[in-house]
Formats: sequence, C-alpha cells, structure tokens
Amino acid sequence: DTFPMVEQILKFNTPFQGQDVSNDASFNNDLSHHHKVPSLLGDCDWNDITELIHKMDSQPNMTFIECMMAELHKNTILSMRRQMQKENLIMLASYKGYSFHKYPAKQFQEKASNYMKEADIYKLINDVNPKNPTVSQSCLKTIFKTLDTTLIKLLRSKAITDAQFVLMHPQKSIIRLSYLYFVPDIDESKEPVVPIMVCKNAPIFNISHFISNTLWSMLNEITGCKKLANSDQVAYMLEQYAKADYLQETTYFVTFNFHDVCTKFSHHKALQALEKFLETHRPQLQEIAKHLSNKTILQLVRLVLETQYFIYDKKLYQQIHGSSSGSLLTILLAFTYLLYGQSTSLINTILNNKTEIFARYRDDIFLTWNGSKEDFQTLFNGTIHQQQENPTIPSIKTMIGKTIHLLDLELNNDKGHLVTKIFRNPKTDEYELPSQYEYHTNQPSDLLKAALKHALYCSTNQKDFEAERRHIRLSHLFRGFSSEFIDQCIEEFKKKDVGIKSDLIHPFHTIPFETLRKHIMQLYEAGMALEKEEKTQKTNIIHVPYPDSWTQEMALKIKDDLLNMVEESTTNKEAFRDIQFDLIPRPETPLAINDYLLDKRPPLSMLILSSK
Repeated sequence: DTFPMVEQILKFNTPFQGQDVSNDASFNNDLSHHHKVPSLLGDCDWNDITELIHKMDSQPNMTFIECMMAELHKNTILSMRRQMQKENLIMLASYKGYSFHKYPAKQFQEKASNYMKEADIYKLINDVNPKNPTVSQSCLKTIFKTLDTTLIKLLRSKAITDAQFVLMHPQKSIIRLSYLYFVPDIDESKEPVVPIMVCKNAPIFNISHFISNTLWSMLNEITGCKKLANSDQVAYMLEQYAKADYLQETTYFVTFNFHDVCTKFSHHKALQALEKFLETHRPQLQEIAKHLSNKTILQLVRLVLETQYFIYDKKLYQQIHGSSSGSLLTILLAFTYLLYGQSTSLINTILNNKTEIFARYRDDIFLTWNGSKEDFQTLFNGTIHQQQENPTIPSIKTMIGKTIHLLDLELNNDKGHLVTKIFRNPKTDEYELPSQYEYHTNQPSDLLKAALKHALYCSTNQKDFEAERRHIRLSHLFRGFSSEFIDQCIEEFKKKDVGIKSDLIHPFHTIPFETLRKHIMQLYEAGMALEKEEKTQKTNIIHVPYPDSWTQEMALKIKDDLLNMVEESTTNKEAFRDIQFDLIPRPETPLAINDYLLDKRPPLSMLILSSK
C-alpha cells in the first residue's frame, strides 16, 4: 500500500489544547504514561471507540483535504483492527518503552493469569456481572461511606482543617473503582508482565494525593533526596556536582530499582517504618505537617491501604500486599520502608555526606559514592537484609561503578571528568520516536525538536551529540517522515529553541557545539528559576474542567457565581481561604493508536455507582 508522508496524516489530529490535570508531569511525575487516561475515554466504552473511528472523517468544519486524510487514517485503523482480530493479537507498549508491539492474545493472557496466581498480593472477592454489577457498585458505595465517615469524624475532632477536608473528600458523582491491566516487560526476564492499576477518580485518590504531597515534603526535607523529573535533570545535576569539584577519580555512581518493594511490601511493616520516621523527625517537621498529627497521618495512610479494591477480568479483587501502581502513595511507602523499615545505617550515612548526590526518579534511586564498592555493598546489604515475609520480596540488585546506565543516559566518570550521553537499550525498539507522553505534545515537529534539545542537554561531547542527531534523523526517516520535514524542524530548532541569532546563516552542523550547548543550558537554567519561583507562589488548587461549548467569559462568570454560592452557604468562611478554584478547558488529548486497538478497561457500568 502507498501512504502519504506521516506528517501529512498526523496533521489532521487535533493537538493538545490543554494539559489534563491528571496527565500533567508536575502533578504526578511518579505515574507512568500507562496509568494516564485521555479525557476523551473518560465516559467511553469499547463500542463507543468503534463509533469514534467511523466518525473521524465527518467532523464539523473539516476541509476536503482533512476529510481525505482522516478517511485514510480511519481505514488504516480499521484494517489493523480486522487483522489483529483475525490473528488473535493484541498490541501494547512495554513497561519502560513507548513503541507498540504485537503479542499473541492467548499467550499474553496466560502470563497475566499466572502473575495473578503466583504474586500472592491480590485477594479475590467475587465475580462481577457486567449487566448487573451490584457487587462492584456495593463495594464502591461502601468505600465512599467509609471515607466520608472517617473524614467527617476527623473534621469534627479538629484533627483536620476545613480546607484539608475539602481537598481530601471524594466527589461522589465522579468516583470509580480502579481497574487492572498488564503490559509486557521486555527489559526483565523474571517477570514477563507488569501490573498497571489505573486509579483515576478512585475514591482514595484525593487522600493519596494530599497525604503523599505532605509526606514527600517531609522526606525530602530530612533526607535531602531530590526528585528527578527526567534525564535532562540528571545530566544537569551531575554537571553542577562536577563544577563544584565534588567529582573525584574515586567517585562511583550507584543506582538501584525498588519496584518489587512497591508491589509486595507488608502493610504492617510499611506503617511501622512511616511511624518510625515521623516520631524520629517530628520536631523538624511541625510546619510541613500542616497541623496533621502523626496519628492522623497514619490513620489516613492505613485507610488508603485497606481500601485498594479493583476490577480485573470481570472479577472484584483487593490488593492485600504492597500498594497499587497507580496510587501516589505507593513509591513513598516503599521508599520509607527501605530507609526506615529495617536498619537506618544507609540513610544515616547519606545524611552525613551533604556534598553527595541522593536523588530519585520514580522507583529508581541514584547517588554518588566516594568510598569503596565493598563498603557500599556491606552498608546496603545491612540495610536491606532479607526477612521472612509473605510474599517474599526479591533481593534488590545494585549497579555501582565508574560507568552506569540510568534512564536513557550513560554516565561515565573518566578519571574525574564527567561524560554523559544518550544510551540506547538494545532490548527496546532501536528506532523508537520521541514520545508524546514524555514531552507533553503530539505535534511531530515539536517532538523532533524536543529530541534534539534532549540530546544537547545530555551530551557532554560533540561526537556523542552528532551520533544522537544522526539517530534522530534516521529514526524519523525509518518511520516515514520526509527529509524536508526533518530539515525544516532542525532549522526552526536552531533559530527558535536554541536562540541562535538569525544572522547566523551557517548550516546547523557548522555551528560550534559549545555555542549550541551554552545557549540550551542557559535556557534550561532560566526555566528552572521560573519553576522555582512558581512553586513558592503555589497554593492549593482545585481544577474544574468545563465543556467545549463554554466560552472563556462564560467559564469565568460561572466560577464567580460558584465562589459566591460557596461563601454564602458555608458556616466557616475561613475554610476556603487557602483554596483556589481554577476552571480549565476540558483537554482534547488525541488517542494513541493503542487506544483504538485494545480494550484495556472493564465496562463503565462495573466501575461506577448505580444511577439510582
């Protein structure tokens, strides 16, 4: 078949018109793209997706060319669906990847079923009838009643403030049960699949969000652990470390992943570890605690852990060990369990070395170490010693050396000189394109420019940058983009994104590497300064999306009316002083191709309360 260039097809798709609050990286960087649900799918069942596909070339105000391109896009998707149905295949992105791969549906389902049986972290409650889902609806109703009763008691006893009650209380009209699906893990052989729990609009989401923000502020204050947004930040942080002359010839880079701890920790021992942390450091955390007592914090965390119910394969389950991957408390509890659940020798050593880096990206830990490998391993093994637990948490593998891989970076200490570059994992797609989930845009030109910018951030040597630039070009050519499109993007990147003045008319490859990198790093530092300033002005914000039919003026008018109603009806007018209501346009996030081809979610009737 002959297809036009990819950028012509993608041009039809609507760009992001706004960030979905739950999809915003600043909102929940600890959640992967697998956990995020496009707003368009919020109220859609699988049959509705089929209808969306058939109507995609008949949208209002489309030009003739747009209709033709949309028709081509529609026919391609329908053809893929027929082929996959005929061959009994499913298409999924890997756990730490973005490109989609096909798998035999029966074989993949068997792997998922085996995980459910062998993991020993889930408890089967009951079967659920999709046509009459009273089991799931009754469960959801009970969870809401439990949360509602608990929060009201805490409010009346003045254990929480009015504002905290508003921020944590679930909205009954939109709550839904969580649901589980699986994705392949092509990077690990021990577990071929990884569970993905989608908790968007779960009854416990607001509590998890509020408590996790509070506890992370506490933990970061005490441990000095830096939360990493991406690998750009890793490269910049290491450069500052090297410029301060902390990087020695003897410095080792250390990293380890604690994903298994997240899914399998004992609830009792995790709560013990959290209590130990709070009691040890409470005098230093009075202001951050926001008037919450240790007892209240532990009560709310326990409440979240005890109400982890979800739907999988038309059955209702409860997670009885670990925490769901879609909960904002999961990584925090596992992190606390590691540092305070057993020996505290590791965290005490880190606290005594203020010049060393101690950072985290989701469930990956990274730190610098200026001792021997043996000393670190002894310290680490003493902290993470094996205990008789059920389920058993596998031993955590550490990587320590002068050269290691972290995220998509290769970090190298070359006799006291820092060298960083992009690392391509041979187990993942060699020609994977930049992801819309990572860069928060679906425009091909913006993605290509973002990839170039990322290469500049992370390449300390010109040779490595040129190799990555060639790889970016080859990846786009391999995926069907034209040379003209790529050259145009590079030219725009040079002039607009890097800030090279327009009177420099030399080709991109003749601009000195040092000049390019200097410009891009200055922009990065300016962006960090702006972000820091915005954080100092941050208040508690409740985002209320409004439909496309509203104008901005209409939204502002309704917002003012809403605030007046709240102020007139509340008995405590101070309750909302620290809360900001922000009406935002409902985002129109385009669906990924996977959303058109795979039914990941149970029927909506199994997740929501009865209309009665």
